[in-house]
Amino acid sequence: MGLFKRNKDNGSKTKCDTCGTELHDPERLKRHMKKAHGNVPAKKLDPNAGDGGTW
Repeated sequence: MGLFKRNKDNGSKTKCDTCGTELHDPERLKRHMKKAHGNVPAKKLDPNAGDGGTW
């Protein structure tokens, strides 16, 4: 019958899988994921920047 094995849909999820932040609204979670964990650029080291020291 599936009464006890029902899967929860992600539309009602309010906890971030990446950082564990608990939010009060599923729409708020979507905005949090986009802003905090989306479009993180990979760091590229510039080979012409020198030896990397500050002095």
